[in-house]
Amino acid sequence: MHSLPPHYRRNFAALMGDYVGFGLALTFASATTILPDFVGRLTDSKIVIGLLSTVSNGVFLLPQLFFANLLTNKPRKKPYFNLGASIGRPLYLLYASALWLGLGRSPALAVILFFAIQVVFWGCDSLVTVAWFDVLAKAMPPERRGRLLGTSQMTGGVLSIGAGAIIVALLGETGPPFPYNYATLFALAGGFFLFSLFSWSFVVEPDELIEEGERPAWRDYLPHLLNTLRHDHAFRRLIIVRLLAGFDGLAIGFYVLFATRELGLPLGVIGVFTAVQTVGGILASLGMGVISERVGSHRVVQIATALSLTAPLVAFGLFLIPVRDSAVTTAIYAWVFLTIGAVVNSVMLGFFNYIIELAPSGQRPTYIGLFNTIGGTLVVLPAAGGWLLQTTSYGALFVLTATILAVAHGLSWGLPSARHSTTSQPVPAA
Repeated sequence: MHSLPPHYRRNFAALMGDYVGFGLALTFASATTILPDFVGRLTDSKIVIGLLSTVSNGVFLLPQLFFANLLTNKPRKKPYFNLGASIGRPLYLLYASALWLGLGRSPALAVILFFAIQVVFWGCDSLVTVAWFDVLAKAMPPERRGRLLGTSQMTGGVLSIGAGAIIVALLGETGPPFPYNYATLFALAGGFFLFSLFSWSFVVEPDELIEEGERPAWRDYLPHLLNTLRHDHAFRRLIIVRLLAGFDGLAIGFYVLFATRELGLPLGVIGVFTAVQTVGGILASLGMGVISERVGSHRVVQIATALSLTAPLVAFGLFLIPVRDSAVTTAIYAWVFLTIGAVVNSVMLGFFNYIIELAPSGQRPTYIGLFNTIGGTLVVLPAAGGWLLQTTSYGALFVLTATILAVAHGLSWGLPSARHSTTSQPVPAA
C-alpha cells in the first residue's frame, strides 16, 4: 500500500469542507430550480430565463483556457484560488441585501443586477476552478480522490435534504412574500460560499516541480492545444461526449417551469424537487464513487449519460399523457430531478476524474481549461432552448434533447480506461 502524502488528513478535511460548503450554497441558489423561478417572477421572457444559464456558463467556461495558460508555469495555484473566491463569493450576500432594501420593486433593475452578479461570480469561479483541480490532483493521491469526492458529495447531499426543507418553508404559502423569500435563500447561499472559502484556507498545497518562467505566448500555446487534441485520442473522444451530453442544457432550465406552469403543480413543489435532486446526488455519490474507484471513471461517464437521457423522456411522457392527480404527477416527475442530481454529481467523478487521471503531470491546467473552454461553446443552448420553447412546444424541446443525449451515450462506450491509457505520457511538441 502506498504511503499517504504529507498533510493528507488536513487537506482531506479542508477540501471536503470547501466542497460541501460550496455545494450547499448552490442548493440554495440552484440553477435548475431556484434561479429560473426567481428570474421568471421578474420577467415573462423565456429567452431571458434561458439566457441566465447561457451567461453564467459562458463566463465560467470560456475564460478557463486563458486561466490555464496563466497558471501553467505557476508552482503555486492556491493564491489564484484565493483571489477569485474573495471577489466572487460574497456577492450573493450583497444581492440579498439589495432585495431586502427594496430592489424587487424595480423588476427590470433587479434582473440586470442579478445578471451582473452572475457574470462576476462565475467569471471569478472560472479562475478558482482551474486552480482547484490542480491543487486537488497534487494533494490527493489517485486512489483517494474518489473517496474524497464521493464522501464530500454524500455529506453535502445529506445536509442538502435539510436545505430542501428550508426551501419548501421559504417558498411555500406560509413563507415570506416575494422577493424576501428569495433574499433569504440568497443570503444562505452567500453564507455557505464564505464557509467554503474559510475551509479552503486550511489547505496545504504540496510542492510540485514545475519550470517557472514567463507565461507561454499564445502563438506557442495554441499549437500545443491543437497538438494535444490531435494526439490524445481518449481526451478528444471525451470532449465529443461532453459536448453532446451538454445538450441537456436545452431543457434543464425549463423542467421546473413545465412543472409549475404546464403540469399545474404548486410552487412549493420546487422545494420537493430540490430535495429529490439532492437525494439523486447522494445516491450517485455512493454508487459512482465506488464505480470510479473500482472499474474506472469512464464507466461513470457511461452511466451518467444513460441517466441523463431518461429526464427528457419522462418529461415528454407527461407532455403526451398528462396525469390529473397532482400527487401522482409529482411522484413521476420527481424522476427528472433525481436524475439531474445524479448526473451533476457524476460529472466530477466521471468527466473530471477521467481528465485528472489522463493528463500528464504539469499539463492538468491545460487539460481542464481546454475541456471547459470547448464545453463553453454550449452556453448558447439554454437560450436556444428558450427560443425553441417559445416558437414550438415543450414536446419538441424534450424530443430534441433526448435524441442528442442518446447519441452522447452511444459514443461514451468508446472511452478507454484512463488508468491504462498510454496518453498519460507528455504530448509530443507541435
